[in-house]
Amino acid sequence: MNNNDNTARQENRKALPKFILIVVCSLFLGAVLGFAMVKLSLEDFQDALDGAGRFFTNYVAPWLIIALPVVEFAICLPIYFSAKKRLAAWDGEDEAVSDEVEAKLSVCIWLTGLCTVLAFFLLAAMFAGFVGNAGTPQMMPAPLFFGGLAAFLLNLFAPMVLQQKLVDLTKQLNPEKKGSVYDTKFQKKWYESCDEAERAIIGQCAFKAYQAMVRVCLGLWVVFALGGMFFNWGFLPALAVCIVWGVGQSVYAWWALKLGKSGGSVY
Repeated sequence: MNNNDNTARQENRKALPKFILIVVCSLFLGAVLGFAMVKLSLEDFQDALDGAGRFFTNYVAPWLIIALPVVEFAICLPIYFSAKKRLAAWDGEDEAVSDEVEAKLSVCIWLTGLCTVLAFFLLAAMFAGFVGNAGTPQMMPAPLFFGGLAAFLLNLFAPMVLQQKLVDLTKQLNPEKKGSVYDTKFQKKWYESCDEAERAIIGQCAFKAYQAMVRVCLGLWVVFALGGMFFNWGFLPALAVCIVWGVGQSVYAWWALKLGKSGGSVY
């Protein structure tokens, strides 16, 4: 026990100077940034920011959401057909080919997921522009608004069909995989069909995602806290970030406790 205590003290003493340096640098940077924002003409900057936001929500977001499905399929379909062609010519022995196919399928799934998130953001921006400019000469044309809605629905459902094709191709490569993307329990069935090595990779990826989430939430909190102080953004943006942050922390801690028990299971 004494050896463990000594080891812990040594590790703390080794890490403490770096931690203190990071805190001091962060405080110094925050003070400099705050001082600079006070000295600058914040009113002019706020007006410019508001103008850029109105232009984006009213004129840019609708066209982006309309173009998004086209761009998504223009990128993903060639990758999918290339993977399908490689799989059809696979002899079942060359692991380099199977790794290449899996990489292409993973890239497609990654892109479709990102496009779905982007579509939700653009829809919210489009709604803000439509409502914010209602009854003014800058009001968004109705055809553009409804075109954006139709494009959002297309980007919401069409990628599911593409993901179903990607999953089916993965099943051809790995026949032991189970589940359909249209099944509400798809993730559970897919995870249960993974072997121990694949589950270990999933766990490592989840931990990396958790670390990234914490860092991004901290950075966004700083931005929104300063925005609430200097640009009248209010506290809701910071609250939204803290809710996501708190949920991530709580879910991680809950499952750490549950899986730490003997016989614990993710599902």
